[in-house]
Amino acid sequence: MKSTALQSPSLAQHFDAPAGFTAMFGWACGYSADAAFMDMALERYTRQTRAQRAWDGRAWLGLMLDPGNPMVSIVDAPGLVHCRIEEGVRRPFNLLHAKVALLGFVHESDPGRWLLRLLVSTGNWTRQTMEESLDLAWRLDLGSEALDSGLAEDRLAVADVAAAWRMMEWLRPLFDCRLLERGGGGRLGVAAKARSTFEGWLKDCVDKAPDVRPRFFDNRQESLLSQLPGQITAHARAVRRNYLAMGAGFFESTSEPQGAFPAVPLAIRTALRNKELLTQNAEVDIYVNAANCQAMATISEAHRKSETITIRPAHIPEAVYGANAVRSLHAKFLFGANYREGNPLCRSPWVYLGSGNLTAQGFTLAAAPGVGNLEAGVVFAPPDLPWHAADAAKQGLPAIGYLLPIGWDREIESSGELRPGEGFPDRPDASVACPVPWLEWQPGADGGLLVEAAGSVPAPTRYEVIDPFGEACPRRGAGFLWPGDRPREVTIRWEVGDGSERQGLVPVVDELGRVAGTPLPELSLEAARWQLAEFPSPPVSEDEPSSDPPSAVDEGGAPGPGSGSGATGGYAIRDMMGLVESLAERQVQVAASDWPAWCARVEQTLYQAGKDPAVEAFVRMGINPLQPLHAPPFRPDYAESADSPEGRDYEAMLGRVEQAWGVVGLEPFGSTR
Repeated sequence: MKSTALQSPSLAQHFDAPAGFTAMFGWACGYSADAAFMDMALERYTRQTRAQRAWDGRAWLGLMLDPGNPMVSIVDAPGLVHCRIEEGVRRPFNLLHAKVALLGFVHESDPGRWLLRLLVSTGNWTRQTMEESLDLAWRLDLGSEALDSGLAEDRLAVADVAAAWRMMEWLRPLFDCRLLERGGGGRLGVAAKARSTFEGWLKDCVDKAPDVRPRFFDNRQESLLSQLPGQITAHARAVRRNYLAMGAGFFESTSEPQGAFPAVPLAIRTALRNKELLTQNAEVDIYVNAANCQAMATISEAHRKSETITIRPAHIPEAVYGANAVRSLHAKFLFGANYREGNPLCRSPWVYLGSGNLTAQGFTLAAAPGVGNLEAGVVFAPPDLPWHAADAAKQGLPAIGYLLPIGWDREIESSGELRPGEGFPDRPDASVACPVPWLEWQPGADGGLLVEAAGSVPAPTRYEVIDPFGEACPRRGAGFLWPGDRPREVTIRWEVGDGSERQGLVPVVDELGRVAGTPLPELSLEAARWQLAEFPSPPVSEDEPSSDPPSAVDEGGAPGPGSGSGATGGYAIRDMMGLVESLAERQVQVAASDWPAWCARVEQTLYQAGKDPAVEAFVRMGINPLQPLHAPPFRPDYAESADSPEGRDYEAMLGRVEQAWGVVGLEPFGSTR
C-alpha cells in the first residue's frame, strides 16, 4: 500500500493507471465537471483514446454532480455515465459540493490482485481547475494485500477507503444509476460486471475496516468544524501550534455587519484554541484570491487590527507552475504547525484539504436540505518540511510553499487592495434524470426504432423523442421511428408536474450493448482473427492508426482470399476453419474473470465480419460454420455447458451471432447429409 499527498501532478494525471494494472471501474462525485476534463481523465484511466472508447461503447466511470451542473454527455466524454439526480427527490443537502473519486484497477496478469485509489480534490472536475486555478488533491492507493495486513498504515488506509465508499453509497440512491446496473450481454453486461467486481472490493474494505478514525471525513452528520479538532488529535497529535494558515476560494458574502471580520475563520481559530491545538497568541494568516474574496474585502481597519490576523494573497509556487504564472485561488485548506526561531523545519504539522469553503454552508453546518452543503475532506500529518525554499535543498525536502499556496513575502495591508467579486451563484437545476436512462436501437429497412429496454419498468412519465429537425418522432408500436442511421444519443422531452416541459439527452444502446458507440466498420475474417488475437487489449477503431493484420498467405507463400473478395468453396471453408480454430484456441485460455469481456469481444468481432464473402458462401451451402463452437472441447472448463452462468452467457451470445449471420437452423459444420 502506498499513500501520497499533495503532489504536483495535475488533477487529470491522478487518474493514471499504475504500472502493471488496468482500469476496472470507478465512481466520482462533485459540484461540477466538464467534458474536456473528463475525457482527459478517462484517457489516462483506461489508456484508450477518445475514438477507441467511443467505438468500444463501454461505461468506465459513473459521475454524480450537483444538479445545477449541465449534463456531461457520453458522446463528448466516451466511457462516462453522468447519473443525474432523480426528479423531485428531497435532497439531504443544499449543494452537492464534495469532490471525491474512487477508482478501481485490476492486475494485468493476476485477476486476484486489485488496487483502489481514493482522490479527494479541492477543485472541480473541469479544465479550468487544471489550467487557471490553484487547487489541491490528496491521493491514496490501496492494494488488495493491505486488507490482511497488520500494519498501522494499511489499517488506516482501509478505513479511509471504507469511509469514502460509505458516503458514495449514501449518495447513490438519490441519482439515476440504472444504466450502470443493467446486466445482459455485450458491453452493457461487461460494464455491469466490472462495476459489481469493483464494488465488491469496496465492500471488503467496509467489512474489514478497523476501529480507527479515518483521515477522510464528511459532514453528513456533523459539520467539518465540529470534527476538525478530533481529526487533528487522531492524526497529528494533540499539540499546541503557534502558526495557523487558512485559505479558500470563497468566503462569506458581504451581507456580514459592515466591516465585521467573517465569522468562520474566527470560529476555526476559537475551536482550535479551546481544544488546546493552537496557542492563544498564535500567528494566523488567511490566504485569499485578492480579486474575488467576498466579505474579506470589506473588513474595517479596526477589525483587522483587533483580530491580529494577517491577510495575504495566495502564493503561486514557481517550481510547480513556472515563472509569472497567473492562477486564482480555489483550494480550501488549513495548515497548522510550530515555528521555532533558528529551526528550518515546521514541527508537528497538520493539513486539512477538501471541498468545504470557509463559509457556514461549507464548514460550520452539517449537510441539510437547503442549509448545509455536502462536503468532504481529509486531515493528515505531512513530514516536518522546510518553511522556506532556501532551506529545501539542504534538507532534501520540498518547502511547504511548494505544496501549499502559502508564502510570507507579501501582505494585504488595506482592504483597498481587495475586491469582493461575485457572490456564490444561484444555479437552477440544469440536469435531472430523464424518464428513461437510455433507449435501445432496432435497425430497420429505412432508419430504425428507438425502444425502451426489454424487461425494464416502463417510464412513469410520457415522453417524446425529438428528431434531428426538432420534431417529435412518430410512435411505432413500442418504440419511436427514427429517420436515418442510428444516433449515439437523442433528446427526449417530457412534461413535469407544474405543466412545464423538460428536455434531456439519453444515450442509445446498439445491438451489441454498446452505449453511444460509433459505427462499426466491416471486417474480413482475417481481420477478425487479428482482433480476437489481441484480446484483452482494446480493439483499434477505424479512426486510429494500426498495424496491418497478417496477410492471408498460405504456407507455400501464395496469397489467399482471406480478406474476402469472393471467397467460395474450398477457400471459404479454409478461411472459416482458420477463424473458428484460432477463436477456440484463444478462448479456452481466457480466465473466468475476463469471460464477460471475451464474450462481448467475440460477439462484436463476428458481428463485424458477418458480411465477409465466406459467411455468405456458407449460407448458400446451407451450413452453420459456428456450430463447432458450441462443443465442450472448444470452451473453457467453467463454460462447458449451460449449467454455469458463464456457459449460458456464451451460448446466448453465439445464438445472437448465428441469428445475425443468418445461419440458425442450418446443417452443422462438418456433418454428413
